[in-house]
Amino acid sequence: MNMFLFIITILIMAAVTFAIIFGMYMMLTNFTPGQSKVQGDVDKMKSEIQPWTEELVEWKKEELNLLSFNNINKQVKKGIVKTAKGVLTSIYQEPLIAYSFKQYFGNKKNAVLYARTADREFQYRIREKAVAVSVDGQPLGLIQADGRLLDAETKQLTARINRTADELTLPIIIKDREVAGLLKPIPGQAPNSTDRAFEFVNQIESADEELILSLSIWEILHKEVPLPVLVNKDFVE
Repeated sequence: MNMFLFIITILIMAAVTFAIIFGMYMMLTNFTPGQSKVQGDVDKMKSEIQPWTEELVEWKKEELNLLSFNNINKQVKKGIVKTAKGVLTSIYQEPLIAYSFKQYFGNKKNAVLYARTADREFQYRIREKAVAVSVDGQPLGLIQADGRLLDAETKQLTARINRTADELTLPIIIKDREVAGLLKPIPGQAPNSTDRAFEFVNQIESADEELILSLSIWEILHKEVPLPVLVNKDFVE
C-alpha cells in the first residue's frame, strides 16, 4: 500500500512539473514573438480554417452590400494564449469571410488576425499603437485607434472610419468622400443573421473596395475576438 501511494505521489509530482514547464514554455515562446514566429503561426491558422475557406463563395463587388454581422462556427479559447476563429456570412447565410486570431502572452497588445475572402487574404499585425494591414502579402497601411488608415510607406491618410459620428452608421471615408456606411451593432443585442453590415455602399473603384473591406473586416472582427482596444496614439516608427 505504501509503495502504491509512493508511485501515485511521484506521478502527480511529475504531472505538476510537466504542467509548470509547459506553461513556462508557452509564455516564453509567445511573449515577444519575432516575425518568423508570427508568420509560422499565420501558416498554422490558415491550415486550421482551410475547410472553411474552401467553402467561401466567390467574392464580387455586390457582396459588400450583402455582408452581414452573422458569425458562424465561432470558437473562442481563452488561456495563456487567446485564440478565436469563425466565418462571417452574407444575409443569405453564404460564407463570405473566414478568419483566425491569436493573441500572444503579455500585458501589451500583441496579436495577429488573419482573414480571407474567396480571392483575397488580409493580415492584421496588432500592436500597442497601431494595426499593420497587408493584403495578399503586400503592406496596405496602419489602422490607428481612431479609425484612420495611414499609408504603409508615407504614413499619409488614405481612408478612415468616422467613429465620432453620432449616428447609427460608421461612415467610411476615402479622399473626403463617404463611400459606405457600416452599421453600428446595438450594444447588448445580438444582430439578426439577416441584418446587413452596411446601410449603403456608393459607387466605388476596385482600389476603394480593398480599403473599405480592410477597414470593415477589422471593425467587425476586433469586437468578436478577445482583444482590448488600441491605445489612442499616432503610430511612431
